[in-house]
Amino acid sequence: MGVALISFGQVYQKAADAPVYSQSVNEMSTTPATIKGGGDVFWSETFDWEDPADPRGWSYPEGWTVTDGKDLGNVFVWMGDTVPGTYGRTAPPTFFATKDDGFLALPMDYYNTRDGVVTAVGMDATITTPKIDCSDKSSVVIRFSQYFRLCCGDYNLQMRVTIDGGIRWATYDVRFDVGGNTVTPERFRHVEINISDVAAGSSDVQVQFYAFGENNRYYFWILDDLNLSEAYSYDLVLEDTWMEWDGGFDAVNGHINIWPKTQMGMAGSVSGTVGQYWFEGALLNNGMEDQEDAKLVVDVTKNGELIHTEESEARTIWALERDTFWGINPYLADDYGDYKFTYKAVSDFEDEVPGNNQEVHGFTVTDTLFQRADLTVESSSNTGGWVGGGNAGDMVGVSYDVYTATEVKSITAYIAGYTAAENPQFQFVLMKDIEGVYEEWLTTDVYDCDSTNLRWVTKEIFQDGESEFIEPGEYAACVRMWGELEGDADGTNGMSIGWDITTKPANTLMYQASGDNAGSWFSTGKLNHIGINIRESGAPTEAPVTFNVNMTNHIESGEFVPSTDFVDVAGSFNDFNGSAHMEDADGDGIYTITVDACPVGQVIEFKYRINGNWDTAEFPDGGANRTYTVRYYNVLNHTYNNGNTSGIEKDSLVASFNVYPNPTSGEFTVNVVSTTPSDLEITLVDIQGHVVYRNVVKNVNDHTETIDNQLAKGMYFLTINNGLEVKVQKVMVQ
Repeated sequence: MGVALISFGQVYQKAADAPVYSQSVNEMSTTPATIKGGGDVFWSETFDWEDPADPRGWSYPEGWTVTDGKDLGNVFVWMGDTVPGTYGRTAPPTFFATKDDGFLALPMDYYNTRDGVVTAVGMDATITTPKIDCSDKSSVVIRFSQYFRLCCGDYNLQMRVTIDGGIRWATYDVRFDVGGNTVTPERFRHVEINISDVAAGSSDVQVQFYAFGENNRYYFWILDDLNLSEAYSYDLVLEDTWMEWDGGFDAVNGHINIWPKTQMGMAGSVSGTVGQYWFEGALLNNGMEDQEDAKLVVDVTKNGELIHTEESEARTIWALERDTFWGINPYLADDYGDYKFTYKAVSDFEDEVPGNNQEVHGFTVTDTLFQRADLTVESSSNTGGWVGGGNAGDMVGVSYDVYTATEVKSITAYIAGYTAAENPQFQFVLMKDIEGVYEEWLTTDVYDCDSTNLRWVTKEIFQDGESEFIEPGEYAACVRMWGELEGDADGTNGMSIGWDITTKPANTLMYQASGDNAGSWFSTGKLNHIGINIRESGAPTEAPVTFNVNMTNHIESGEFVPSTDFVDVAGSFNDFNGSAHMEDADGDGIYTITVDACPVGQVIEFKYRINGNWDTAEFPDGGANRTYTVRYYNVLNHTYNNGNTSGIEKDSLVASFNVYPNPTSGEFTVNVVSTTPSDLEITLVDIQGHVVYRNVVKNVNDHTETIDNQLAKGMYFLTINNGLEVKVQKVMVQ
């Protein structure tokens, strides 16, 4: 095909976000968390404000006050169920410890579209507690749980504290620099702030939550489980961490998760060694005593074995102060393998809240793959979340520096979903930076997006014997998307690409093909799952996988007797029809076995079985297999049948499954209530068997979401699969 040499303007602008319909099922997937311990709680509020006597069904307790700076009634309100909104309905997340008795919400998405009237009013609302007596407290720590999503600019979420009736306020930013269209990352969902310097010894403490910003018009901020407690004496917090890849340009280059060995270890073009990692951590002394000899320690493990430790210099951090620490020396992972970098905040004192002292990051050295994102897809996006985006021909991409000449083989991306009614198509594109302008260098075929092109997809690039052999420089791996809607001259995207929320974003790109921004590139801050594969070799092709399965529930129920029964694992890899008996050497109910020579990079499917019998295997009645992509280091931890035993009635696992309205004009809401937390796969199929919508939510009891995929008229089948049973309802679109 030859080098295309189609030119596009270089990245020079930051994209402005725009509201999009929310697939909140992905965004709210989370393992339930517990707020870490603290001193004695002396004041708390779970927002159990239901009041049948009030016409609204709830009421503010005495002493609570709300304001709306716009005087339009856009205030914080109590909600006991789903937060409404034109761009998506949001159920209280599972990590709210007391979500069942209600929570506070500022539903701006609803306020700006209520009664069918679209407005553009920015957030300007407060809610303030009654006065709280802290006069006999020498220290005060405030904790609360939050979940937010914001749009479209000028974001401000604050917690404020006053002791003089609001004449003066101590202000704390609780948005934590989270950008637009991004749901709250896990690390910011449970907030803990030591306010002793303001509140200790005062009898008139009031706490206020304040959301404002003229352009901050959509989505929501919801709050729950607010409490005040006394502080610990010694509580050193690892407040934030950074992994900085040395790109050899006299500047670090953010966190990269997977990188080829041939593309690092050389001297940088300006300074440093390409591929070295620099470690940085922000430490906060959240206790009431000074922390002496505080430092950042980073342990490096390779394939599970500790191989290196790096330490910063030690300093004293005064009470309620913070400091930033760099490691003394950078580290180069110079061999194939799965590496873990464990950051720890340590001092001379035994920490009383050890749960907030550590954070782990991963890095894999391979032979073929450039991948900034990790392999876990928390959400998805396309260009529809940005002003001027969402049109046919738009691209999302991730840029990569190539340091040694190599041959490009293919591009890999995670396709998270699509809308069949828009006839979506996609193409993988490799762009090259030539004198500050991105030029289209290599492409794949154009593919229809359907159920066969979901999850991780790898497509070979066109090869002409010349252009696939690339020289050092800056490249961008992109996904170009097309879709169509009747009456839409610019077309649509029709599909979405996986989005890594947990890795700090860097080198993220968007290209807009039409409209006012036609031909423009933007940086987005959304790290999409797109990587480049090169034609190299040398890395191990096989690795052992250790399987651990917890059998304690089945032992207690009598369904598994250790003295007479055995458990094994069987699946679809290497003609694997059943392992040897798994062993429980220490008698703790967790059985283990290591299977050698599993192919690296291959997805394996498997189940655990009792007595080698498929009839007693996990997830009976055809439930889904477990899946795992084999890496260099593999230790899997599971609970047999997700902890469910035959003592739980099968029909009770999904207590209710409702769809409304039905029939529908195209938009409808799904509510699923389960008796035990489980993963749900939600699939909508048309009468011809085409998958028009699919989503997965992790570990939920009560889940609600709204589906609006601009469906054509006709009959559809909505399926709920929790791995143990399948429920189906017909949906009629009129």
